[in-house]
Amino acid sequence: MKENPRRAALVLIPVALVALTYLLYTVQLTLDQNDGHVGALLDDTWIHVRFADKLSNGDGLSYNGTTLTAGATSPLWVLMLAAIYAVTNPPLMTQVDIAISLSAIWHVLSVLTITGFGWWLTRRAWIGIIAGLFTALTGRYLWMGLSGMETTAFATLCILALWSHLHDIRLGRAFSWTTGILTGLATLGRPEAYLLALLIGFDGFFYIALLEKASPRGILLKFRVAWRGIIAYILLAGSYPLACLLIDGHPLPNTFRAKSFLGKEWPNLPHDFFWTPLKDHGWLLVGLAIIGTFWLFWQARKRDGFGLAYPLWPIAFVLGVLFLGSQRYWINHGRYVSPAIPFHALAAALGIWAIVQFLQQERLKSLRLPQRFTQVGLPAFLTILVAGLVFERGFYNADQVANDVGQLRKMHVAAGFWFRDHTTPDQIIALNDVGAIAHISNRRVLDLEGLVSPEVIDATRDTEDKTCPHDLQLARLMLKQPPAFIGVFPWFYPCLTSWPGALQPFTVFAITGPTVIAGGEMVIYWPMWGNWPILVAAPDDALPIQANFQDGVELLSYRAEKTPAGLKVTLWWQAHEQPNADYHIFVHLIGADGTQISQHDSQPQNDQFHMSWWRSGDIIRDEHIIPLTDTSVLDQEGLSLRIGVYHYPDGRRLLRTDAQPDHPDFTQIPLVLTYRIFG
Repeated sequence: MKENPRRAALVLIPVALVALTYLLYTVQLTLDQNDGHVGALLDDTWIHVRFADKLSNGDGLSYNGTTLTAGATSPLWVLMLAAIYAVTNPPLMTQVDIAISLSAIWHVLSVLTITGFGWWLTRRAWIGIIAGLFTALTGRYLWMGLSGMETTAFATLCILALWSHLHDIRLGRAFSWTTGILTGLATLGRPEAYLLALLIGFDGFFYIALLEKASPRGILLKFRVAWRGIIAYILLAGSYPLACLLIDGHPLPNTFRAKSFLGKEWPNLPHDFFWTPLKDHGWLLVGLAIIGTFWLFWQARKRDGFGLAYPLWPIAFVLGVLFLGSQRYWINHGRYVSPAIPFHALAAALGIWAIVQFLQQERLKSLRLPQRFTQVGLPAFLTILVAGLVFERGFYNADQVANDVGQLRKMHVAAGFWFRDHTTPDQIIALNDVGAIAHISNRRVLDLEGLVSPEVIDATRDTEDKTCPHDLQLARLMLKQPPAFIGVFPWFYPCLTSWPGALQPFTVFAITGPTVIAGGEMVIYWPMWGNWPILVAAPDDALPIQANFQDGVELLSYRAEKTPAGLKVTLWWQAHEQPNADYHIFVHLIGADGTQISQHDSQPQNDQFHMSWWRSGDIIRDEHIIPLTDTSVLDQEGLSLRIGVYHYPDGRRLLRTDAQPDHPDFTQIPLVLTYRIFG
């Protein structure tokens, strides 16, 4: 390419024009369908934008005010945006436009890079052109190019790092400083590139040494000669884990910790590994890519071959992402695995070349295939056919870009302005999507997913999503940092959003149709702290009891009221440790002669709040309605309440642990009715 720049231009420019034309068409379609607006496709784009804006204003890696947090998965992307913001000082919405433009530029660069890499790798320009064309026409990769995210930049840096590594192999080097810098930058682009560094290191220091039959002394010499590359990588790739460790006490960013579910996808790996490539490209390209990958492994046996890092990387990358959890595979159009797309495209191009080489073997000359067919006709036919299939399968993504921009504007952007207008700067809001809303409203947020609120990760680590134990941990956090409003997708938190009286719907932001957003309806709730599952304290006007039972259960106080249905008894409990079982509570109405008039038994809060969910320090409000056919019985003198805790179904009661309990396994208190006067 360097020797013949005119030829390089003839190879690279057409591929770049295809990518650019597809991008511009999609942008125009988006403008036409969104009243002249473009915008982010993902709320995550806004998260990067907010981090970058804070950094450009001198607030460091912060999200809430100036409080530092390791919430950015791609520090390199944040740094690139922050540098542009520091120079241009753009207004709010323009910040997002800059992020989109930057990802589009990296999209074109990645197409050019995979084209050049394929050309350099095989010394055949047509292979590079095919790889670039397949990449440019992949609709999902186009979507990533307009997302304003780091995806296309990360893919480009991975290609360049492997290109530099293979150049090292051809020159007899293990790990040059150029490879160290490029691999380090890729690692700052996304933490998955730590795996890339391991593959390159294994390839350069051990696998090639094995092919060379190098001695242990020879391997050690490789490390000594490669010191510049090793130091360059450590300085770059090690900087962010060190920052994360100093900020939040963990070497990995919050996003990585919050969204990783190690090993849960393992049973479905064979199916899911091919799911997205088949959706993007179809069986023909996948089949060609498999052939190309096997051809690469075959070539890796040679000393002057391609090594193992390049053929292993796209496989190990996708498997690694799958191992972290299936959600990272299918969510947001599979953006977590989309950096593998250019490598799949090049593998398919190499598959075509492998077929051409196979058909030209001496033993197949008896077939008398025309040379023009094997060298030109067949590759051209396969290229046109695959390119058409790729384009046809992915063209809907152009419409999807326009749709996703409109939906995010209708929901998240609109909600951001709503929060700005309905809250004050000193108030906190609790959200499960913290990008656009937090940045537009400029309010402090409690991130219920933990991406910028690491205390959420620590609190919910041992709980399953969408369960009451998980939601109750969030409820405890919100007691410590009371939000003015809570904006969530209700199905994310089914227990909390359905808890009787805990949340009052205030307004709704809804979208319709296919969506990349996690839910079609975001509800803004007003928290009703009096009905919250857990309270800060029992009310002062409640009548004190202070009866202690086994398992750290204390009955603090009560209130009794006459209702048309009978006697309403409200109890306030406190947990001093986590109870060992889901105990039941009995509340008996006792007459002056000691006989039982009526009773009510249930788990706390009418079977809503199992006692095994209690945690030390919790104060729980617990209502019981003792049914009475004739409420005039409550006018009698000498009535009392008998209250205790027992195992169900065997009825074994918890014993009192007070120094001198009035009764060994229950407390009995005089009934004092509370009369409320309204008006």
